[in-house]
Amino acid sequence: MFGWLFRKRLPVADQLTAGYTRLRELFGRRFPGGEFSSCDMRPHFDGYLHNAWAEVLPVGSVEATRTLAYARLAEMVEFFRSHHTHFGPHDWLQFGVGFPIAVKPTGRRILKGWVPASRLGEVQSPDFAAVGGAIGGNDLWFQGLWPSVGGPASEQVS
Repeated sequence: MFGWLFRKRLPVADQLTAGYTRLRELFGRRFPGGEFSSCDMRPHFDGYLHNAWAEVLPVGSVEATRTLAYARLAEMVEFFRSHHTHFGPHDWLQFGVGFPIAVKPTGRRILKGWVPASRLGEVQSPDFAAVGGAIGGNDLWFQGLWPSVGGPASEQVS
């Protein structure tokens, strides 16, 4: 009945490992085809760099696909916001959204952003700069998916 009182707690490093393993599992369920990884960045900075990748499929036009990519980015931010306790005070989160390899084997990233994990609760996606982060895009992500006639905004998927 009171077994939990006598249970040995895991050392902090093991607790973090268990938390990251669980977070990777949850991320994979929420974003099939996506990936989540973490890397200890000491001595470069005192924390971890966490990388999250989610995929989208091309839809209708370049603009519609770009809108979908930003929506997926916002979903990722919300996912990590609800799991913020897994991150240390000096950790950084890096987000990427792009196409599956089957759709585009190279140059598949549409956009990438990064934020300090400690300010994740303040992010108003896609404005990462307001919390000390940044966001950027791959200017050539649409090449090979839409005909080049008429410019990117007017290109349609056949």
